[in-house]
Amino acid sequence: MNAVPQVPVQSSSWLTRCLPILSWAPHYQGKWLGADVLAGVTVAAFCIPESMAYAGLAGLPPQAGLYASLLAVFAYVLFGTSRQAAIGPTSALAILVATGLAGVVSHDVARYGEMAALLAILVGLIAIVARVLRLGFLVNFISESVLTGFSAGAAIYIGTTQLGKLFGIEGATGEFTDRIYFIVTHLGETNLYALTLGLFGIVFLLLTEKLAPKVPWALVLVALSILLMMYTTLNAAGIKITGQIPSGLPPMKLPSFSLADVQALLPTAFAVFLLSYVEGMGVVRTFAAKHKYPVDANQELLAVGAANVLCGLGAAQPVGCSMSRSAVNDESGAKTPLAGAICGILLGVIVLFFTGVFTNLPEPVLAAVVIIAVKGLIDIPALLRLYRVSPKEFWIALAAMLGVLVFGMLEGVMIGTVLSLLMLVWRASNPSTVLLGRIPGSELYSDLARHPENETVPGVMVFRANAGLFYANVSKIKDDLLDAIERQTAPVKLVVFDLSSSPYSDIAAAEMLLDLQGELQERGITLKLSNLTGEVRDLLRRDGLDLKFDIGPRAGVESIVREWSANGGKPVTGRLSNLPQG
Repeated sequence: MNAVPQVPVQSSSWLTRCLPILSWAPHYQGKWLGADVLAGVTVAAFCIPESMAYAGLAGLPPQAGLYASLLAVFAYVLFGTSRQAAIGPTSALAILVATGLAGVVSHDVARYGEMAALLAILVGLIAIVARVLRLGFLVNFISESVLTGFSAGAAIYIGTTQLGKLFGIEGATGEFTDRIYFIVTHLGETNLYALTLGLFGIVFLLLTEKLAPKVPWALVLVALSILLMMYTTLNAAGIKITGQIPSGLPPMKLPSFSLADVQALLPTAFAVFLLSYVEGMGVVRTFAAKHKYPVDANQELLAVGAANVLCGLGAAQPVGCSMSRSAVNDESGAKTPLAGAICGILLGVIVLFFTGVFTNLPEPVLAAVVIIAVKGLIDIPALLRLYRVSPKEFWIALAAMLGVLVFGMLEGVMIGTVLSLLMLVWRASNPSTVLLGRIPGSELYSDLARHPENETVPGVMVFRANAGLFYANVSKIKDDLLDAIERQTAPVKLVVFDLSSSPYSDIAAAEMLLDLQGELQERGITLKLSNLTGEVRDLLRRDGLDLKFDIGPRAGVESIVREWSANGGKPVTGRLSNLPQG
């Protein structure tokens, strides 16, 4: 892995927080320029045909995709916090845009384009409002296991979008299963020239990246393939090329709309925003984890918002961070967001003067570039580690991966996130409970099941719950304690409830402790609480329970047991108010 530049991405300055470029640009080093230029050039060459394709997928003319790629990168360079993420149109967003606009706009092409631009502006405004409300924390619920599964699923998902180009088969659209089924059932239509050219591109990139990883082989392959199509007879062999690309910069204006248009588009705008941000943060966090640098989830809201508003003003379609472009950017050696600026500058120059150069770019070669770029996102060692260390998290990662493949990008992330939250809730509501014994030669207590050599005192049971006490788990903890009493071979006279692993509690916990005390008293058993944290102690005081529980002055397990033994196994008095404050 190439060395990652260590530049500040955060600052206490409000302006610097809003414009991260003010943090990293002053620290830019000349040695990074070569890699950023190469990455910018490669991504620019890559995203021209891709942008046109995604515009068509959204039901828009090719220039809408080109404008989106051109404008979005400049907004992200200013406001984004990722060094490798590349923003622009994506296949998932394009499909969602087409679906949302189909029920709102008639067959009027001009009207359709204006509504797509308005949709981009609405998406951007929603993102900016979310940034003001600091809702970026919601992305923290996407666990690393979900991210691992999402990355693998996204890589396979994106790779299969290129199979039609690779085999020279037209019509391979839809979701993952639809594309696979279509390709398998239409293998007889394979263009062998296209497949040969695409496979050559894959083999070429696989071999050359091992020989000289710092050379921009993807760009070399693109240039060679264009020359090949120009000076051989392959252009007559049915290999699809990008074709004519319109020239000219985007017209910057506010699309015409009415309040009714806004109301009609708002549901789709929220859906596009959610997909753009969740999918985008998956991309951003993937490369941040790979290169070990921090990103700001709230700032990414602003970056996505600014990019979409700018695209809407430029008659473009909604955008988000693209996994395929980001992978190409990363594989090409991008060190800083400057790679995105270089990409944008080149796109502007190309759109103005050199669109004809890419007319003969063969799509099978583009497919090869994408497939090689995303292969590194399938982290097999990480998946195997999850399976070995935490099988439950492995299955969550697998669910996220399969969710991406079966249902789509957003759905896969949501499935994995919901499963993660359910596992979190299950763990919180089903904490482990243990019985403790005195470590020989000390006054410390530890788990008896793990350390059977620990000492016990006849008639005394020391119980601990390894979690905070709150409404979702108090019933289970109480049942575990009562079950433990029933399993004792000798009568229990004293139960010491050690709360050292319970940093917090709520009213339901206080009521459970009070009920437990009464139930044990009926059995002739004394309940003592030990090692209370300051937060738990304060709550019991506020509820008046310091008058209900008899707790020794020190409230440590050993002090309670010794005092109880010294008193001949009789109840010991003492008030919670006597405990030290903390």
